[in-house]
Amino acid sequence: MTKVLGIYSNLDPADDGGGRHSPRGVPLAGIQTVSHGATREQSATLAAQPTRTIDGPGRAAGSPTAGSIHLTVKEMLSGWKSIAVFLDDAPQGEKIGKCAAALAYRCGAHLIGLHGMSCNPAEHPSDSFACGKEAIHSVFARLQAAEEQKALAVDRLFTALSLKQGVSAEFRMIPSYRADDDTVLNSLHCDLVVIGHPNPPGLPRGWSPERLLMASSVPVLIIPDGWKSETIGSNILVGWNASREARRAMADAMPFLSTAQSVAVLVVDPAKRAREHGQEPGADIALYLARHGAHVDVEQATSNGSPIGEVILSRAVDRGVDLIVIGAYSHARWAEIIVGGVTRTLLTQMPVPVLVSR
Repeated sequence: MTKVLGIYSNLDPADDGGGRHSPRGVPLAGIQTVSHGATREQSATLAAQPTRTIDGPGRAAGSPTAGSIHLTVKEMLSGWKSIAVFLDDAPQGEKIGKCAAALAYRCGAHLIGLHGMSCNPAEHPSDSFACGKEAIHSVFARLQAAEEQKALAVDRLFTALSLKQGVSAEFRMIPSYRADDDTVLNSLHCDLVVIGHPNPPGLPRGWSPERLLMASSVPVLIIPDGWKSETIGSNILVGWNASREARRAMADAMPFLSTAQSVAVLVVDPAKRAREHGQEPGADIALYLARHGAHVDVEQATSNGSPIGEVILSRAVDRGVDLIVIGAYSHARWAEIIVGGVTRTLLTQMPVPVLVSR
């Protein structure tokens, strides 16, 4: 069962800047429009306004439309300035690269292409039997040349994608012998990492979205292989359980949330965490998002014994969302691995892109 609590919007003409809004705590019946901002029609008009084009890294071409509050909010809150993407030169890697380049263009961000050399394309089982200095040197030279050729192929693809979008970009190859150190190091210096799913192209062997997130704490945008749409982050579903991890995910996803046409905050089984949620579960976090420019619906759902992850996925499909935002492992990670959990369900069954943070 799902209960829609209310709609929270930005741009309240009656708000004098002091934060004085209609009082909260009033029992809600059905759908209640709370006077925290614009109507759906007004918000739709704002969302339809054209965005500024980017002429080079971080430079806007031309001046914003006079009086365009939508543009002002977008420019103020766009917090992603360095985006990394793991890719290869296969079709799926090209698809992930296109998505990352388009996102970098929207944010005016610098794009970093990463390719982890998991295995050498010229490696052969007989190489381990090479004897003598000359034979061993020959094997190493052949392998090194093959890695360089592979890196050049990925670099050419990445460069073409970046030039097509007109974004500032650079490419980095992660050699197989430095996979662990360089994977984390390159992620730490970015605001967001974009990878594919379930077999992330360009991610070194032995690495997964979960491991990358746990090692770097950098938010990860995971795009499933079956995702066909070019739009990501227009219609968003946020899983909210009043935890530190969920709160961190919202902050990390703010460039998406503040410019989305629709944001739904879903609270599943709120009675189980009544003290954490407060008087009206979801109301306070909706107000927080609305003040950042988001147009927010708050919904409560009862799982009736079903896994919470499946409830979130079902709701995402019903709403036709193009992004799910969740905080990872708000319960102990070992418990989620043994008995399952929301994070593992979403990361293994995702039908739409997921932004996960911790």
